[in-house]
Amino acid sequence: MKIFSARITVQDLSAAVSFYRDLLQLPVEEHISHAIVTVGYSRLVMEQGTAFSGVHHLAFGIAPTKFERIRDWLGKCIRLISVGGSDVVTGPQGWHSRSLYFIGPEGIILEYIAHDEYSGLPFVGPQPFSIAEVGFAVENVKTSVDLLTTEFGVPPFPPQTDTFSPVGDTDGLLIVVDKNRLWFPTLNIHAARAPLLIEIEAPMRAGTMQLSEWTTVVSL
Repeated sequence: MKIFSARITVQDLSAAVSFYRDLLQLPVEEHISHAIVTVGYSRLVMEQGTAFSGVHHLAFGIAPTKFERIRDWLGKCIRLISVGGSDVVTGPQGWHSRSLYFIGPEGIILEYIAHDEYSGLPFVGPQPFSIAEVGFAVENVKTSVDLLTTEFGVPPFPPQTDTFSPVGDTDGLLIVVDKNRLWFPTLNIHAARAPLLIEIEAPMRAGTMQLSEWTTVVSL
């Protein structure tokens, strides 16, 4: 499953643009009330908005063969979050992945993730090749996952629990969490209560699904 775009709001659009363009060295197209960050074949759209509680979570996909080079580069740009004494965080059982976590504009939890399946992709500097994950909270995790599976044909991805249930595959994952769950690896911040629009490539059909008061998923 590919994630084509994620649309969020930010209070300080200028500061967010500077972070993605100047620090992460991603292409950014600026407009009066929004900006578009190119993340490989994906797009992160940031619109001028008001304050909200919680934070968003996005992961950008990178090739595992380039993981250490990107780790060295990223570690010189920003403080990486350590878990268990290491800034390299392995994924859950069955993911075969390594991640680098850090905090972005307005507290957003960002992640560079390398799945083993990405090993054949070329190195193109520090730029990731897609938005690999978008996280969001819902009222009932199982109900939301069932809807995504039956309506859009997006398969569940391990692990599946009552509070944390990814759907998709290593190309793109929607991280569906309970509204009271705290984001890993901070463990003190909940998911954003703010507008989030995600555009994906789903196996079954095109359509629009409202999964919470804030979150809408569009299958193209």
